[in-house]
Amino acid sequence: MTYAVALAVAWTFSVLQVSVMPYLHVLGVTPDFVLIFAGSFAVLRGRDEAFFVLPLAGLFRDLATSDPLGTSVLGFTPMVLLAAALRLRAMDSQFIPAVAVVAAGTICHAFISMVVLVATGQDIALMHAVVRVILPLAIVNALFATIVYLPVSWFRKTERSRMIGSGRLTSPL
Repeated sequence: MTYAVALAVAWTFSVLQVSVMPYLHVLGVTPDFVLIFAGSFAVLRGRDEAFFVLPLAGLFRDLATSDPLGTSVLGFTPMVLLAAALRLRAMDSQFIPAVAVVAAGTICHAFISMVVLVATGQDIALMHAVVRVILPLAIVNALFATIVYLPVSWFRKTERSRMIGSGRLTSPL
C-alpha cells in the first residue's frame, strides 16, 4: 500500500511540475516537488524502500518533463546514498536530515543533469548555471521541504531503527 501511495504522489508531483509549477517562481527558480518528495521519502522510509520508489519517481519526472529519459533516475541516486549515510546517526527527528538531503540532492541532481545535457550536445554556461539556478534551487527546495516533509512523515515506518544492524550494540569488554 505504501508503494502505491508513494508512486501516486510522485506521479501527481510530476504532473504538477509541468502544469502548475512553472507559474511559481521563488528567487528566480521553480521548486521541484518531485525531488523534494524523493529526498524526504529516502530519509523517512529508508534505503530499501527508496531504492524502489526513487527511480520510479525519477522516471515519472522524466516522462513529464523534456529531460532525457533516465536523467532524473541518475540524479536521484545520490539522495538514497545521502539518506543512508545520515540514518547512521540516531536522531529524534528526521526533519533536519531530510532538509539536508533535499538541498544536497538538488545540487547532485543539477550537476548530473548538466553532465547528461552536455553529453547530448547542449551548451551550458557552468558559472551562470551554478550561481543563477543551482544554488537558489537548493535553497528554495530546502525551504519547500518543510511543506512536503509533514505529509510524507505520516507514512513513516512505525518502528524506527536507532542502531546499526539487527542486533544490540554491546561493549566488547
